Amino acid sequence: MDRRLIELAKRPDVLVGHSILEEAVLAGPGSYVLLSQPEPLAQVPRTVVDRAAAVVMVTSLDEAVLEGTASEVPEVERVVGIGGGMTMDNAKYVAWKRELPLVLAPSIISVDASVTNTVAIRRNGTVEYDGFVVAEPIIADLDLISAAPERLNRAGVGDLLSIQTGRHDWALGAKTGTIAFDDEIDIAAASVLEALYGIADEVAAVTDRALEHIIRAYVAVNALLLDAGHSGPEEGSEHYFGYATEAHTGRSFVHGELIGLGTVLMSGLQANDQARAAAFLDRCHVEWRPEQLDVDAGTLHAILGGLPDFVRHASLPHSIIDETTFDPATIDAMLASLPAPTT
Repeated sequence: MDRRLIELAKRPDVLVGHSILEEAVLAGPGSYVLLSQPEPLAQVPRTVVDRAAAVVMVTSLDEAVLEGTASEVPEVERVVGIGGGMTMDNAKYVAWKRELPLVLAPSIISVDASVTNTVAIRRNGTVEYDGFVVAEPIIADLDLISAAPERLNRAGVGDLLSIQTGRHDWALGAKTGTIAFDDEIDIAAASVLEALYGIADEVAAVTDRALEHIIRAYVAVNALLLDAGHSGPEEGSEHYFGYATEAHTGRSFVHGELIGLGTVLMSGLQANDQARAAAFLDRCHVEWRPEQLDVDAGTLHAILGGLPDFVRHASLPHSIIDETTFDPATIDAMLASLPAPTT
């Protein structure tokens, strides 16, 4: 891959401020297709919508749908995505396939899709990542983001808290010789995690500082993953649990909330500061608990019992899942060990 593109991906142009969306989009050259969804589109300045050569409402990450969108958009000079994670990945897919410049403006920060470079694609019921594209720029309009439900923005910490379990799984994989470990990257990831623990109250209040912190932390982590050449510092068993849960239930969840539950569950298996992770999510007012996600004990038993087969079938990297026997007694103990809500 072009080294210049990698370096650009590690240091993207991130614009943060209030009411900056209109100027930032319209300042770009040439015609554009706008991808969005109804809720965020309602918050977009009318001129941004009116000047688009076409407006596409995204509905899915299924590969066939993504391919159809990429083939059907008109000839334009840019792709602009304004919305949540699904919109970000649809826009990235179109830009990648059509080899067009990309502009992304997240309307929520419950997931890091606006700053990552690969595209989430649902193939045969499983999320896979493909392609490589860099947004120029990423527009973090705080007015647009703040218009989203507070719950969605608080959930953004889930895709960062996963560093806690991801690092542990990365180290386990390194011991098996299946993945290279880098001490400097690991230390840098730990620093991002520790800084995250320090802003819980601001996340709960959904302050501008918290929103910007989450966005810039996403950027920092993405750079670390590019340096590592894999997602080990941030993605491990907690994400595998999330993928398995969506596959088993056929439901889409708020990503950061589901990953929060996965992080607490897997940190318990890892004997890795589970109580701190749970207390942090509670303090941030993130809705991560099974009852909040409408996942009952029977469903959790089925998901956890099937995890080893799921990760093997998906060829996911080594993690604590590969070192655990998910028999009924173990699963009962995992669920019983979930810390009680902090008061």
